[in-house]
Amino acid sequence: MIKLLWNTQNQNISNPNNPSYKDSVDYNWGVYHKNNSDKWILNILKKVQFKLIKNEQDLENEDTLIIVDSAIEKKKELYLKLKLICSKLFLIHLGDETGAFDLTKIYNNFSFVWRSFCSNRFFNNKKVSCLPIGYKSGVCLKKQENVRKFKWAFIGTPHKSSRHDILFQFSSIKPSFCHKTNKFNEKIIDTNRMSEILSSTEFLPCPNGFFHPETYRLYEALECECIPIVENAFRYYDRLFPNNPFIKVDKWIEAKSMIKEWDKERIKQKREECQSWWNGEFHENEIDPEVDKDTGLADEGHGVDRRFHDDPRIL
Repeated sequence: MIKLLWNTQNQNISNPNNPSYKDSVDYNWGVYHKNNSDKWILNILKKVQFKLIKNEQDLENEDTLIIVDSAIEKKKELYLKLKLICSKLFLIHLGDETGAFDLTKIYNNFSFVWRSFCSNRFFNNKKVSCLPIGYKSGVCLKKQENVRKFKWAFIGTPHKSSRHDILFQFSSIKPSFCHKTNKFNEKIIDTNRMSEILSSTEFLPCPNGFFHPETYRLYEALECECIPIVENAFRYYDRLFPNNPFIKVDKWIEAKSMIKEWDKERIKQKREECQSWWNGEFHENEIDPEVDKDTGLADEGHGVDRRFHDDPRIL
């Protein structure tokens, strides 16, 4: 039987009474992934027939286990234990934006690993592949009028110079929506309100993440039928998603003229192009037979969405 264990919220804290800064960060991110990445991961796994379990005590000998986890450098003993119980062990590794740890030995415990935040460290590892980070659970398209209320929107933390430049370059373009926070996931607007705003926005700038080019906002833009504008650092998205229709800029001033000058017809065409790609090429890719062969999850309908094994030709 294939079983799924979501384990990001369970963190090894050396001193619970006085947790270290890293312990606190790992715990907060683990809870964040549990609360906000579940819809994305379960959607990717929709072609896999599995039973959701609460902990390793629900495992039986020879089970196949898919474990969703983060801060894995602190959980070596758990994976060794699971390897003894399970016939096959798969990891969906969330987080690790910095790529600070060499995880090769830990990954060797698994039959296959899918990790978010693509890293060139694992390009030659045939047992490791890239997983897009996806959208926040609850963000979805809302019913809207034919004309979108906002030309552009920014929701997030202006923690880097490029984000400050977005606010500077676009400040004169009205109407717009801007909600700034001091820290990630702090004083945020709820997903229902975010969905309403994004569903009422034409262009959504999607600046790079704090350490890594990839950002949740791209996938939220696509879910809500905005036109995403991404930074073209390292040609990241062209390598992750060949033939993608995103607007790519090296400097945000390049996007300013587009937002100001594009007429309704051009905006309509670009939005339709993005949605055709998102709902078609991205969401409806055929199952990759080589992936199913490698993982052993293809038997009798246990298919794996092809996005689950995109060739990580990044950086």
